[in-house]
Amino acid sequence: MSDNAFSMQDWPEPDPASVPLTRAEAVELLAEQTGRSRDVAETMVRDYLDDTSARLGYSVHQWGLDTGDVAEIRRGYEWVDYERGENPADARARAAVNAAGWAETAAGVGREQSPGYASRAEQQAAVWAERAEDGWSA
Repeated sequence: MSDNAFSMQDWPEPDPASVPLTRAEAVELLAEQTGRSRDVAETMVRDYLDDTSARLGYSVHQWGLDTGDVAEIRRGYEWVDYERGENPADARARAAVNAAGWAETAAGVGREQSPGYASRAEQQAAVWAERAEDGWSA
């Protein structure tokens, strides 16, 4: 062996977050983690891949997924009310309404009299405003 070579035993184990998952494995993991049906988990994966494809300008449906993708899908799509027929665009519109409502509430709360509620209202306004964004806007 040359001085630059090392044996396979010296290679680190792969990061579990970067281990590829099949689409079916990602769906199963989402269903398990969210408590939602496999059909809803499949829709969440499809929406994630559709949105990513639209943003990049080419299809990523044949790309592999990993646990990092599953975490991103949960963050970005778990709050969409699929069971009531909501799609991500509808959810973002709902989020914008919620963000405005919480911002109005936060503005009307006296921080001196109720700092905890004022902080909570500001936090909720920020959470809903983030959800209202498509995630790729400048």
